Amino acid sequence: MDTTVYIALVIALITTAAVLIISIHSGQAISVGSGSKKRVTSSPIFIIAGPSGSGKTSLFNLLTTGEPGKTVASQVASFSDSFMLPSGVEKFKFALIDFPGHVKLRQELFTTLQSSNNIRGVIYMVDSTVDPKRVTETAEFLYDVLSITERKSQAIDIMIACNKSESFTSRPPLMIKDALEKELGQIIERKSKDLRGAGEDDLTTVFATSGAAFKLDHLEAVVQVCAGSVLSKDIDAWQAWLDENAIN
Repeated sequence: MDTTVYIALVIALITTAAVLIISIHSGQAISVGSGSKKRVTSSPIFIIAGPSGSGKTSLFNLLTTGEPGKTVASQVASFSDSFMLPSGVEKFKFALIDFPGHVKLRQELFTTLQSSNNIRGVIYMVDSTVDPKRVTETAEFLYDVLSITERKSQAIDIMIACNKSESFTSRPPLMIKDALEKELGQIIERKSKDLRGAGEDDLTTVFATSGAAFKLDHLEAVVQVCAGSVLSKDIDAWQAWLDENAIN
């Protein structure tokens, strides 16, 4: 068989397999928003979440339009039900949803995480210029997300996207990961003491590490921490993660 024809057949088989895998997991309809802004999708979903000001909506715009655009603090979720894989190899459409980060607007995110069995991954955006000593809010929000994703029958993979890497004051991913793990460990310890003897099923049981320091590697899901910059359009690592998780 001609080498060119053989390669073409292999690519076709891989592509077909990817479509089948994606299609098998499709079908459950999820609604986002309310009233005239309500949107419904049965497509596989990628979610963008994280604290306010981390660059979530700018990333959503960059992924869906090619430009980050000018954004203000979001009050409602941004939604696209025709998101294509960054690689462009596979033409299957996904839903991409960017949820507001304000503490009073997070319930819709939590509801979607709880009710959908078709989420391919969560991009958790953080501002890499924030002092690691001041990551409490970021870690508490991440804890709330993990409290849901780690309880799913199939844990949802998460990428912690360290945005604003172009800034002189940005911290490397490893430093941000260490700071988050330390803060998450303290949150787990506090909650464990608060619930001691209460008999409640808390995430502290999911995160139990036999006294060892908490690490994201302890989780059922795969958690990656990657640097990038929406402003500089330096998101290759994030796009590679999207491609990888699309067919996992």
